[in-house]
This record gives sequence, structure tokens and C-alpha cells, in this order.
Amino acid sequence: MNVIIEDDYLADLYAGVGVKGKPRYSEDIIRGFRKRVTQMKNAKDSNDLRNLKSLHFEKLSGNLRGKNSIRVNDAFRIIFRLESDGTNERLEIIMIEDLNNHYD
Repeated sequence: MNVIIEDDYLADLYAGVGVKGKPRYSEDIIRGFRKRVTQMKNAKDSNDLRNLKSLHFEKLSGNLRGKNSIRVNDAFRIIFRLESDGTNERLEIIMIEDLNNHYD
């Protein structure tokens, strides 16, 4: 799948680019984030992600309605939305918006 990381800070973390200032996340969280994004990129479609039970793929509700999440670990999750390229109904694009603590 095509994955676009909209947040510049998260894009730099994924690319391994050094970020200025105090890191927002521990090395374990960053490593988990990279692993999950790689899994997203290797998936054929969102059904592949849904079938991996360890990801805990879920549609969100409330103020995050229309977005989805997968788990990085027990506390952190990646918030993203699925979009189509407009020409192929089966082609989905993952737009990563945030990495946050599920319990905050």
C-alpha cells in the first residue's frame, strides 16, 4: 500500500533523520512505529492489516470518526485514514496523521 506520513516529525522518525530537541518518544516506541509503518507498506490492502490481529485494527469514533488506528504497543497507536486514488476502487492510500498514547 502507498503510505504517506503527513506529520513531518513522524516522517523524520521513520526515515531515521535526527530530530532536534528532546525526543517525544522512547527508542522502543520509535522502533515499533517503524515496524508498523513497514507492515502497512507491505500490505496489499486494508484487509491484510485487519487480518493481523496483533495490530488491533479499529475504526475510531467520536472526534476521530472517519479515522482508523493500529497499535504500536499496549499504550501507543498510529492514527490514520484510508483514501482512494480515485481511479482504482481497490487501491488504498494510508495517510498517517498521528502517533499518540491511547490512554491520554
